[in-house]
Amino acid sequence: MDEDFATARFERGGPRRLSRVAPKYRKDGYAEAFDDQTLWLDAIRHDGIVTLVCPRLNNLASAVRQGTFYLDGVVAKASVRTFYRHSLVRLKSPVQPARVTFASGTSRLETIVHPAEPERFRGRNVIVTVSKDNDLVWIEDFARFHAQTQGAEAIVLVDNGSTLYEPGDIARVLERTGLDALVLSTSLPFGPRGRRPYGNTELFLQTCALNAVRLRFLQQARAVLCCDIDELVLGRTSTSVFDATWHSRFGLTRFGGEWRYAQQPAHGPVVRHDDHRFLVANKRPCPAKWCVRPSGPLGDLQWRPHILDGFVFNWAFRSKEFTYHHCRQITTGWKRESVMPEAARLVPSKTAWQIATDTAREAPGRQVPRRAERTSGTMQAVRRVCVGSSRRFFGLRPALQAASLALAAFLGLAAEEAIDNDPVSQEFAYLMQGFYD
Repeated sequence: MDEDFATARFERGGPRRLSRVAPKYRKDGYAEAFDDQTLWLDAIRHDGIVTLVCPRLNNLASAVRQGTFYLDGVVAKASVRTFYRHSLVRLKSPVQPARVTFASGTSRLETIVHPAEPERFRGRNVIVTVSKDNDLVWIEDFARFHAQTQGAEAIVLVDNGSTLYEPGDIARVLERTGLDALVLSTSLPFGPRGRRPYGNTELFLQTCALNAVRLRFLQQARAVLCCDIDELVLGRTSTSVFDATWHSRFGLTRFGGEWRYAQQPAHGPVVRHDDHRFLVANKRPCPAKWCVRPSGPLGDLQWRPHILDGFVFNWAFRSKEFTYHHCRQITTGWKRESVMPEAARLVPSKTAWQIATDTAREAPGRQVPRRAERTSGTMQAVRRVCVGSSRRFFGLRPALQAASLALAAFLGLAAEEAIDNDPVSQEFAYLMQGFYD
């Protein structure tokens, strides 16, 4: 069991998770990097539910359904929901249990249950990231940049078994940036890289870690920015990504990125973010990153590194007001190889710090706006109902969302019929006529 997460893994000889990626799409070393033992990364109680955040169960789903869960020795009925890279096992729990146990055949797993701690980052602008053996200078530069240019106030860094330093070393570096830092550790496998179109299909750890910290610590954060140590977020105006997200109606901002390259370090032996002053013209944009308001209408959706999982409208929230520099030489090779285009293709460009400085100069003395509630008590109550309804709707399975929309459409037609006394069949005929006109 990892110290910072309540992690349960099957012993050797116990059940094993099988890959759902066909062998022809697996690269060398795929099996060794694949996590076949972990049943859950963390166990968290929140809102009367104990949630086990699991790598995607795959074939283990049948073992989970056939087995039995206990909360402090009392049988608890489990419901399972599976997403692209992770699964959630939910157990009703009116009170905070000390331990959760799973028994199936000869296998028995048990861990503590963490209580949710939403007050830890209540009202704060928080960065969440996963890192392994990144140079401490890179981590400090990354944190300081977002603190000074985007108004970040806190950071949750999940360290994936670094061997070059201890978690305390990371915490001390982050303290120097002025951020309220929480460093959590796990030594679980990051996951294997496959061949297209399954390159990232079974990278379970990052998605599990994001959703574990979401449930444990970030439900009441002002806004949460998900990005990696090699990524620097930039605004095209003086508004920070946290402020834009907080003030947006749905509480979600997504934005694409641009690759940046460094030829050599300007100061010292280590290449740094500010050495990335070259780009390749017309290069394909990097996948979108996101910032979300956990208290907003989309707050119950699951997190993945580039999208909100299961949300079909991710594309509609792509903003042109923000971008990020993806610094190619800020890498240990942990997730990918460092590839340097030939020098003839490199075009000089401004660094992220230079762009941020120029943007700040255009709006000197900018104050970070905090939304003030000036609406009446009635309007605030209506807003809370709308947000709560949206959270419940977007948190449903896609099939239930479709059924809910169909029911709402039918009720709307029935209500309209009651008003104008036209039969519902006639309303449907008018509706279908619109598709053919």
